[in-house]
Amino acid sequence: MSEKIIKCGVVGLGRGTAVARCLAGLKNAKLVSVCDHNPAILKSGYEELAEAVNDPNLIQFSDYDEFLKSDIDAVIVATEAVYHVPIVIKAFEAGKHVLCEIPSVNSVEEAKELKQAVAAHPELTYMAAENCCYWAFIETWKKMHEDGLLGEIAYAEAEYLHALNPDEFSPTYYPEGHWRTYQPAIRYLTHELGPLLYVMNDRCVSVTCMEADINYDPYTPERKETGVALFKTAKGAVIRLLVSFGAYTSYDHNYRICGTRGTVETDRRAVVDNAHTLASLHSIPGTFSANSKIDIPVTTCYEGEDSSGHGGADAKMVKDFINCLVENKKPALDVDFAINMSLPGILAHESAVQGGVPIEIPEF
Repeated sequence: MSEKIIKCGVVGLGRGTAVARCLAGLKNAKLVSVCDHNPAILKSGYEELAEAVNDPNLIQFSDYDEFLKSDIDAVIVATEAVYHVPIVIKAFEAGKHVLCEIPSVNSVEEAKELKQAVAAHPELTYMAAENCCYWAFIETWKKMHEDGLLGEIAYAEAEYLHALNPDEFSPTYYPEGHWRTYQPAIRYLTHELGPLLYVMNDRCVSVTCMEADINYDPYTPERKETGVALFKTAKGAVIRLLVSFGAYTSYDHNYRICGTRGTVETDRRAVVDNAHTLASLHSIPGTFSANSKIDIPVTTCYEGEDSSGHGGADAKMVKDFINCLVENKKPALDVDFAINMSLPGILAHESAVQGGVPIEIPEF
C-alpha cells in the first residue's frame, strides 16, 4: 500500500470520538483537528482523542468554518443526525473528502442536495458510515449470495431493538431539543436496511408503514417509538423492518434473508455480538428442516479481529474509508447507497402518518 498519509478531522465529538479513535494505529491516517460547538463536549473529546492518537499537538475548534481551514484532507461528520447534509456540503465546498454518520439524509430535498454536491465534486470521496455493513456475518452472507448459495432473494427482514432501562427514564436524559426526543424510530433504520441492501445488491421502490401509538418512555411523548415497514424492491423482493426504541428489551439486531436456494438468519437466542448464523442451503443436503439448520460460527467479527467498537465494525469501516482515499477507489457505501438506505425510512414515516398508504421511493 502507498505511504500516503490522509490527514483527518472530526466534527461532532459525541459519536465522533469513538469513530476518530479508530484512526489510531492506521499507518496511512493521522488525526489533525477536532471540532464541536459544545465547550464541555469539545474539552472531553479533545482530551480523549489527544491521548488515543498520542498527539499533544491535536488542534481543537468550536467554529466549523475555521475547522475546515485546518490542514486536513478528510472530515468525519458525526454531529447530531438532523444536521449532516449541510455540514457535508460545506466540507465538499472546502475540498474535503467525507465519511458521514447515518442517516445520510433527512428529507427528499436533502437527498437531491447531497447527490448534486457529490456530483459537483468528482475529485472528492463521499462514504456513508453505516458500520453494520462491516459485520463479519453480513460480509459472509454477501459472499454466499454472490456465489449463488441463496438463489434469488424473495424476502428479507431485520429488527432493531434499542430501548432505555426504565430505571433510566428522566426528563433530562436527553438534552432539550435533542433529535432522539422527537424523531420517529422508523426513520433511523439504516442499521437494518443498509446491511440487507448491501447483501442483496438491491434498492427499495415503495413502502407502506404503521407506527404504534403506545409509548414506552414517558419523557418522549412526541416520538413514535415503534414502527414496522414493508418495502418492495427493484428486483421484486419484499423486506420487513421493525425499529423499536420502545420495547421492553435492551439492545439487539436480528436479520434473516430468504432465497430460492437457501436461507440465512442470525440466531435470536444470542445478542448480535455473539450470534452465529443459522442456515438452510440446497447445496448442503439435509439442512431443509427447522431442526437441521447448519451453524456457521461467524459473528460480528472474524476470529482474531478486534471486537471493540460495535463488534469490530467501527474500525473496519474507518480503515476501509482511508484505504479508498489512499487507493483512489470508489467506496461500496457511496452516495447512491447512502440515499438508498436512508430515504426509505423517511418515506416510511410519511406512509404511517397517512395511515399506511403505499409511497413510491424515488431514485436519484
